[in-house]
Amino acid sequence: MKQSVLLGRTAGLRPSQWRRLERLSHRRHPEQGGADLLALQRLAAECDELELPLSLVVDGRGLCRLLWVGPLEQSGRLLERLPGGPRRQGNDLRLITCVGGRRQLEPSGSEAVVGLDLQPQQWLRYPQEPGAGGHWPAACFIPGEANDAAWQLWQQGELAELCDLAPPPEQAQPTSAPATRASAAERVLLLALSPADPEEGRRQIAELEGLVRSAGGQPVGLVQQRYTASTAQALWGEGKLREAALEARRVEASLVVTDRELTPAQARNLERVLDRPVSDRSELILDIFAQRAASGAGRLQVELAQLRYRLPRLVGRGLSLSRQGGGIGTRGPGETQLEKDRRAIARRIDKLQRDVRKLGEHRARLRSGRQGQQRFALVGYTNAGKSSLLNALCKPQAGRGVLAANQLFATLDPTTRRLISPNPEGGPPRSLLLTDTVGFIRDLPPPLVEAFRSTLEETLEADRLLLVVDLSDPGWAEQLCTVHAILDELHSTAPRHLIGNQIDRCPAAALEQARALDPQVLFISATAGLGREHLRQWLFSQGEPAAHPNG
Repeated sequence: MKQSVLLGRTAGLRPSQWRRLERLSHRRHPEQGGADLLALQRLAAECDELELPLSLVVDGRGLCRLLWVGPLEQSGRLLERLPGGPRRQGNDLRLITCVGGRRQLEPSGSEAVVGLDLQPQQWLRYPQEPGAGGHWPAACFIPGEANDAAWQLWQQGELAELCDLAPPPEQAQPTSAPATRASAAERVLLLALSPADPEEGRRQIAELEGLVRSAGGQPVGLVQQRYTASTAQALWGEGKLREAALEARRVEASLVVTDRELTPAQARNLERVLDRPVSDRSELILDIFAQRAASGAGRLQVELAQLRYRLPRLVGRGLSLSRQGGGIGTRGPGETQLEKDRRAIARRIDKLQRDVRKLGEHRARLRSGRQGQQRFALVGYTNAGKSSLLNALCKPQAGRGVLAANQLFATLDPTTRRLISPNPEGGPPRSLLLTDTVGFIRDLPPPLVEAFRSTLEETLEADRLLLVVDLSDPGWAEQLCTVHAILDELHSTAPRHLIGNQIDRCPAAALEQARALDPQVLFISATAGLGREHLRQWLFSQGEPAAHPNG
């Protein structure tokens, strides 16, 4: 017979206790459902002596596959030790738990979530001793069908009666392993703190969904909580996190993404409660940049930003934190693997910083060669239409245009094109330089801003900035404020001119609002060609380039 597994809080068990628990795990239960009453009574006696709940995972043949000592807090180790792989799923398992001295039998908190991850067809729960009159209460639960109920009561009565209970009917059983999905996209649950303004909250959620899709994920669920003063350990209340954990199981999400940056402690606390990998908004943006980086310079800057972000979030586990070395000169606590990893990353960051400085010097030399030419930079929120506008104005040859896609951060590397116009006075053609820069977004991760500073200098060194906004986006005014704030943080002093894009798709009120913000606003549609020639004439009417303070 295959040996069952004894796991959980087993440290400190006496040999006699270990042997008794192993004998209990070897007992066979009925194949068609229920449980062996004598085994459950002995399990209750051990539960009373250890003062810890005990749980059995029994398969369809009646064999105990796992005996867990202590409360069901996280499902990772349970699922890893079950036969059939780390995510064994089927409808033949049943879960039996002696809850100890508690009289409340309904699963709650983390144990309800762990039970869902095990996917048993039923869960029998009973206390460690009978009540008055020798009655031993017990209850059998099945996974709940309602979204807000993890488990629902199926049968309740005497323990002896429920030990002879047949399996639940087919329609009450949980679904077996989910079918393999045609899409390979990772299923993502969004966890958000909603602001007081509902419209702003909807825009932020839509932006987060766009980020997830740009990273290759598929948003499948949303859990929101009204924003309040955050605690030091978590931003969401424990009850809301339990709801999120159940929702993640219901929608079969393999990743949870938050709408704001998390401290290392907050991320660990969320992963502990949700029992799912957690990424914050900054990590999501960094992942998108890593996917979009096509040039060597882009990949260099993205790697630097990722390492700066991950360095304070390194967490060593298990034997990786054991003492290293020994002997003369190395006595004492030694050096942990975590410290080695941190030093290796710090060395890599130093090298990348030197490479980025060289990159900045190279781009500075390129800019110095353009002195005497008028330089404009297209700046704006991500997906505002900057690349489409550059292509529309410069009309590049087939295959040489800048990538213009309806997605966030489609392009990362700055692209400079020469815009040429005939001279009305009959002299040589006039020309100016137009640069497409990386898009901005609210709460841009500081490591990313620092790593891409040499790229952003293409913006800072321009003679004039063309602030492109998508007037068909309801949140364009807030996006414009974000762009202004980022430029101010970068100490940009170049003149700024507002360019209202997508005028063929925006409401008339947006045009009036743009005029109120900037009476000199220029309206265009990069895709439909509206206002394009007027913008070209305006660009060449701006005169000679101004002397830039940074040369």
